[in-house]
Amino acid sequence: MSSILINEKVKREISSCYILGRLADESDPDRIPALGRERKAVSISQRNENNVVFYLQAVSDEPKLLKDDLGKSPKECYVSFDDFNSRYLQSIKYYEQADKVQFLHEHLEGKLILFKPKLNLRHDSTVHKYHYNFEIVLVSDDKNEANDYVAIPQVKKGVPAARFERSLLDKAPVQLPDYPIYMEIPEFILCDGYLYFIPEQDVLVTGNNNNLYYAMKPQSVKRLVVSEIENFWDHMKCAYRELGFITAKYASDLRDLFDQRGNSIVQGEAPQPKKEEMKDQIPKSPRTLSEADFIARLKHYTAAEGLVYQEEEGLVNFHTALKTENIAVLGGMSGTGKTQLALLYAKALGLKKDENLLVVPISPSYTEPSDILGYLNHQLGLFMESETGLVSFLERASNNKNELYMVLFDEMNLGQVEHYFSPFISLLEMPKDQRTLRVYSKDAICHNRKLQDGISIYDNVLFVGTANFDETTKDFSNRMLDRMNVIFLEKTAFGQAMEEKEEETLSFDMEMNVNRDTYRDYWVDKESRLEESEISLLDRLHELMREYDSQTGVSFRIAKGIGKYLSNIPEVSEGNPFVTRKTAFDYQIKQRILTKIRGHREQIQELVGSYDLGNNKYQRGYIARLLLEERTASNGEDDFKASLNFLEQKAKELTRNGYAL
Repeated sequence: MSSILINEKVKREISSCYILGRLADESDPDRIPALGRERKAVSISQRNENNVVFYLQAVSDEPKLLKDDLGKSPKECYVSFDDFNSRYLQSIKYYEQADKVQFLHEHLEGKLILFKPKLNLRHDSTVHKYHYNFEIVLVSDDKNEANDYVAIPQVKKGVPAARFERSLLDKAPVQLPDYPIYMEIPEFILCDGYLYFIPEQDVLVTGNNNNLYYAMKPQSVKRLVVSEIENFWDHMKCAYRELGFITAKYASDLRDLFDQRGNSIVQGEAPQPKKEEMKDQIPKSPRTLSEADFIARLKHYTAAEGLVYQEEEGLVNFHTALKTENIAVLGGMSGTGKTQLALLYAKALGLKKDENLLVVPISPSYTEPSDILGYLNHQLGLFMESETGLVSFLERASNNKNELYMVLFDEMNLGQVEHYFSPFISLLEMPKDQRTLRVYSKDAICHNRKLQDGISIYDNVLFVGTANFDETTKDFSNRMLDRMNVIFLEKTAFGQAMEEKEEETLSFDMEMNVNRDTYRDYWVDKESRLEESEISLLDRLHELMREYDSQTGVSFRIAKGIGKYLSNIPEVSEGNPFVTRKTAFDYQIKQRILTKIRGHREQIQELVGSYDLGNNKYQRGYIARLLLEERTASNGEDDFKASLNFLEQKAKELTRNGYAL
């Protein structure tokens, strides 16, 4: 046993690894440590009769450090006590059982068990020895069919195959979210409907970040289309998040298949859907900031502030939504950095507070447009502007059409949005040359003559809102949801946030501002295009929702907005989008359609589904079943993941509260 001492950071990173295991083999009891009253896989603890101790054996690769530095044998068991796995055990009603030992043994016997290793220092030794503990993540209904399994990680969700391959060829970092660098170099990787084969360990090397890899021999990497591999998904076991496992025997069959049919990634990038040539573009000048560089700049600013967001579902999604609709709302739990992200987006554009950036904190007392705009004092014949300063700001934007401006409505739904924001709701949908905001009647007697004809609102003004969704706030009406994306920011795990490091070299001009022409003419495709399969799914979703509420569904406005969003996915390079069209379509279903499903259990449970909190199981409703049916038809194993997760969360809300917001 090695005497090496592992620091806390490494221990924490080791505990983010995933290992596939099974209940310890009782036919060789000497393998099982004598911590229980019996040398069995599950037993009463020797030290405390109220505790049950149980053991697992790994059937997939373990972190290299355990073998290389600590000298752990693959035959050594992992050990844990029931109170260390209380969260999982509560979900299976373990604590309600009379005979806990028998119940746990029967529950785990013959199953595949996904777990995370936990290293705990033994204090009863003169050398640095460790207990190999574990935390159960998932017990799969898949039966244990072999003694050896091979992990297949997936590239960060939403990354297109072309972008992944370009990163490999450029020796740029690629992220495998659920496969830390402490594991062996993966032999197979999934990305966007393709399976990639890494024939040798030295083809990839690990980066500084816990989940980053680089290709040193990209010419050795081969790919196959997953849908052309017979019964591939039937062989995938214990799938969890961005990770799955196959037997060693099936891995050998795949190696033979790659030898026969695999294509090297240097023989041309994975095909991407053709994008029509964008209309009304301006020529790119040497001083025009590319959209990819702008997103990299935004990511740099958020990282510098200690804010860690998913690049695709957070930053790229927010940017795409805002540039296609002029308005977007950042939602989520308090403390996720919604306001800060909006301010950093403005900073990345080169906007400055009180010059071309206005922050309007919304008060619960705001009930009508005059609260944010102002009112005409008929006795004095003067327009009395609101303390928000919004009218003066919009007037300044109107006089500088070539510059960008942004208004941030902070805590937007503390007041009733449809009331105080009503002048803007229809205004933003009008042609840009017809958007005139009238702050008082044209025939009124007022000495503020410059406001007599109203204020023209051009497409150089961006509107951003932040919103919490709890008992202190107002719901957005369907009328509002029809006109904008509500993007829910997810809190990143603390460990990931603490360890996130910037990997890219900032090769672009950090001081270059973005003007209206770049933002609107160069970055925005003005067409709205939907494919037949997308139109068909939207129609089916509309019919489902209309059966339960005649006032809810997928309007023409929503369909047009989704088409425009999908036509405007930013590209890392030409023909190489940040996210796949399928992933972007998933975001739109979640943000533009599922946000409209709200109400009490009796109203929406059949649509959303129900949740068995005791067994920790989601019973899918009609919408989830429809999305899964669509996924099966398209052979997209990961399609509609964001929408399905959102529906599952709504089902939990329904079960706990009797209603969902």
